[in-house]
Amino acid sequence: MIYPSGRAVWAGAAGAIPAFLIALALPSLWYLGLLWICVLLAFLAVDAAAGRGRASLDASIHAPPQVSVGGKFTVHVTAGLSGRSRAVQARLGHDERLAPLGGTGGALTAEAGSASLDLKFQALRRGIARFDRLWVRWRGPFGLVWNQVVLPMDNKVAILPDIRSARDEAITLLQRQSLPDGHAQRRAGQGREFEALKDYQPGMGRRMIDWKRSARHGRLLAREFRIEENNNIVLAIDSGRLMCEPVDGVPKVDRAVTAALLSAFIALKGGDMVSLFGFDARPRVSSRAVRRDASGPLIQNRAAAIA
Repeated sequence: MIYPSGRAVWAGAAGAIPAFLIALALPSLWYLGLLWICVLLAFLAVDAAAGRGRASLDASIHAPPQVSVGGKFTVHVTAGLSGRSRAVQARLGHDERLAPLGGTGGALTAEAGSASLDLKFQALRRGIARFDRLWVRWRGPFGLVWNQVVLPMDNKVAILPDIRSARDEAITLLQRQSLPDGHAQRRAGQGREFEALKDYQPGMGRRMIDWKRSARHGRLLAREFRIEENNNIVLAIDSGRLMCEPVDGVPKVDRAVTAALLSAFIALKGGDMVSLFGFDARPRVSSRAVRRDASGPLIQNRAAAIA
């Protein structure tokens, strides 16, 4: 795309007054007032041809692969123009999940054969944020014409839910269930793994009574179970249209993702295998089952794709 710059507009407006005065003073030579417009058009044509002919554009953007909700990050834009060095401006297109801090474009700073620009953004919503296009423009040798190109981009930034507060609560809960030396204690509860027999106490459920052993020993005995570990847990999240409804300003799907990630964090700490599954009319997101606590970021990355 080629279009006139502000300098060309002001130059054209400045030639209108002399043309009007010539038409008033010399009505028979009114066409002399058009000479300025013709000269300006000639300069515009030369400027446009020179700017397009000597310019070869190579632009790219670099953004972090992931960021948390509310986090701020910098996108580095680089562009190179071969031939005569001239001022280059760029503007970056983004989706509604990101908010620009200080604008989405500006003039690039020249560096050793290329030009660069740093743009700051803030992540507003969980999901996959995209930078879809990049506008780059530069002036011709006379500064009368802008040469602009639109470059398609496909850069993505995974915006992860911020679960730092929930993670702190989970860590506190896990610390309460650990012994002072750091080893996990055996937890009794309503699990399925048999732990031991003990005397029946008032308040226990009748389902816990082992009637055969109680008859054999002549007193009521109750079964004690241990909360099982090494479970295979699938965290399934419905991402249909009804999950878009906000609850206290936050969509239901975002609250479901936060709860699933908190559950995954606790389950991975307990040694369980966890996988994430997102669906609406058909399956959308699926992750492999992971066991190690270090695999938590993998679950987070997959959760960012649930929309």
